[in-house]
Amino acid sequence: MAKTMGAVALADFRERRRRPAYLVVLLGTLALGLLAAPLGDADFQIFQMGDYRGLYTSGYVGVVTALGGAVWLALAGFSITRGSVPKDERTGVGQILAATPISRISYLLGKFFSNLLVLGSMLLALALTAVGMQLLKGESYRIDVVRLLIPFVLITLPLLALVAACAVLFDTVPGLRGGAGALVWFAVWLGGIMMAQSAGGYDLLSMGRISDSMRTAIEASGASGEAAEAVRFGVGLTAADKELVTFDWAGLGPGDLGGGLLATTVLLLAGAVLLAAVAALWFRRFDPATPSGGAAALLAGTGAAGTGSAADTGGTASGPGEFGDQQAGRGASFELDPARMTPVRHGGSFASVAIGELRVLLQGIRLWWWAGLAAIAVVSALIDRENVVVPMLALAMLWPVLIWSRMGNHADAGNIDDLLAACPGAKRRLFAGLLAGIVLALVAAAVPLLRLALAGDMTAVAAGFGGVLLVPALALLCGVLSRGPRLFQALYPLLWYAMFNGIPELDFLGSTPSTGPSPALVMAVAIALALLGLAGDAVRRARR
Repeated sequence: MAKTMGAVALADFRERRRRPAYLVVLLGTLALGLLAAPLGDADFQIFQMGDYRGLYTSGYVGVVTALGGAVWLALAGFSITRGSVPKDERTGVGQILAATPISRISYLLGKFFSNLLVLGSMLLALALTAVGMQLLKGESYRIDVVRLLIPFVLITLPLLALVAACAVLFDTVPGLRGGAGALVWFAVWLGGIMMAQSAGGYDLLSMGRISDSMRTAIEASGASGEAAEAVRFGVGLTAADKELVTFDWAGLGPGDLGGGLLATTVLLLAGAVLLAAVAALWFRRFDPATPSGGAAALLAGTGAAGTGSAADTGGTASGPGEFGDQQAGRGASFELDPARMTPVRHGGSFASVAIGELRVLLQGIRLWWWAGLAAIAVVSALIDRENVVVPMLALAMLWPVLIWSRMGNHADAGNIDDLLAACPGAKRRLFAGLLAGIVLALVAAAVPLLRLALAGDMTAVAAGFGGVLLVPALALLCGVLSRGPRLFQALYPLLWYAMFNGIPELDFLGSTPSTGPSPALVMAVAIALALLGLAGDAVRRARR
């Protein structure tokens, strides 16, 4: 069994590390290391302790990069690890495995360890980056390997094991393997971050232990006990508006392994393995003739072994067109309806191309999505103007995330991308798709922007229009680079979360207009992203 799991894990890991999405998330992970100990006089902080920051020793750099890696990889890493099980079914690998003696538990645990290898490789790169950043920062040249690695091994790695197990679970539960699963996980991730930073929540990131130790170090540096107790901590990316007071903190050492830290680590690792194995209760091993049992019948909404539909047998991969929950007995993949597509002739008007792309983009959207968008519009029309930009405009610009993720790719939608690649005017079709995404953004943000315009706040309106251009352009670029929806589904929620928390440099909706980027800058970035997407698509086609 161990040999089988190892073979599945290694083969799957070698295939995944060649994907563009893996490289993008890896580069994001390395960039996180640069932000944890920024060069020069920048006062960006990932781990905030009020008006204080630690000297960049091995212990401090190890903790802040490990915590930042936990937050980043729990969302972006989950996005690139999920979908492996449905992909095996779509490519025919699953049907081959169904004819072998490999057990369901061996296969699922192999996928779990493959996910863990993907996330662990990025975590290792982040740890190496932390060493380099400590030396470049120059506040301490003494490398304490033990104190630097303890937070990575005992805090972040167990959490990533739980993420890897949840990716396997989402791949096997009907209704969660598609776009709805991305939304559910974002809600879980957001709730977990808030719970980890609350005083009464379960301390998955050991923030209570770390902050108590830092407060002790702050008091030892000469600060009053009241000042140290007033320190509040949080995880995120913020820029200090004043010079921070430094204190010397050794970090977590071997003496800190007690107090439940080691026990929590073991518990999370064991729970992750158990969670991945539990999916075997309803996983059919790609064989529609295999009885699913009571658990599968309950999840699929049927009373007995199903009909062999995509939703019952594992579904298709999460493609660009997947949207919302899938009912039992219905396929989980997005399929284009030729009767609803607008025929486009070579030499036809650009308007006809744009209308066709908009119809393709909006096809398959369920009634509950439109109801949610209508609710956002109604609330935006009724609340005070001061609350329109945040949170209502921000919520309106998050709601279509799954639809935007279809842009720039139709890889799993009946191979429509390959069909249209042979048609004239491919660049024009891609630009029309970008325009369709912008139209959708305008529809989503129409009421909040109208409220701002009626109030005479044209600066906020201009900033909002900058976001309307930026988000579809980012979706187009991500779709072209990764040929799938998940890169955008991972990156945009993080960008949105940073904007929602008031980080000026990432405020693409102008919620903090006094310190955020100008609308002209946001629009320029949007145009640049769109051009990169067009160029990337041209390069991809030239290589065919």
